[in-house]
Amino acid sequence: MRQISFSTISLKQLREIVDIKPEMDETVFDKWLHYVYEISEEEVSFLYGLLEDERLLISGFSEEELKAKFIIPILNKVNFQVGGLHDWYERTLRGVVNGVEIGGKTDFLVATGIKEPEKPYFFIQEFKPSESSSSPQDQLLGELLVALHLNNESQMLGAYVLNELWRFLLLVKNNEERYTYYLSTGFNCLNKEDLKQLYASLQGVKADIMQRL
Repeated sequence: MRQISFSTISLKQLREIVDIKPEMDETVFDKWLHYVYEISEEEVSFLYGLLEDERLLISGFSEEELKAKFIIPILNKVNFQVGGLHDWYERTLRGVVNGVEIGGKTDFLVATGIKEPEKPYFFIQEFKPSESSSSPQDQLLGELLVALHLNNESQMLGAYVLNELWRFLLLVKNNEERYTYYLSTGFNCLNKEDLKQLYASLQGVKADIMQRL
């Protein structure tokens, strides 16, 4: 059986496995990116403090520095560890799609499970500097495709991070062979308003997952 790793997967390879193409439609993200969440003064203070601490250094962060000093604090503040959900780092995900095994380690995922992830709901990729030659978008697409098959669902949401820039990506299964993916507008986390909107959107992601459990 042919095997492909998330770390090396490309859109070209994905298109050899399934019919997948991009489309433009920002409205598909409305329930997450326009989620009504009242950020508390304490949360605003936390976000602004994090921004002030790291804004001069973030563009030069290594993969691990970006994760430890900026991304993980935000995700911990959102707190996905509720209602049987857990957040997981560097966990393996694997599945077979049209006779091809796709898998590898995921940077971050929200899933049910106790000692290991069981049913995945949300992914974040890539925690790598923007000059990286690999494509976080393609890797994320691979992860979402596998998750759709494991969950037997019609859509899966994720996000990828390039230094201060975050973008959401939605993969939709139209039928057994055809898929469409959508990219959101980017959030520049060096901008205070973007950072608050990103935080509210992640809270929207959590709320949506809780409704689906």
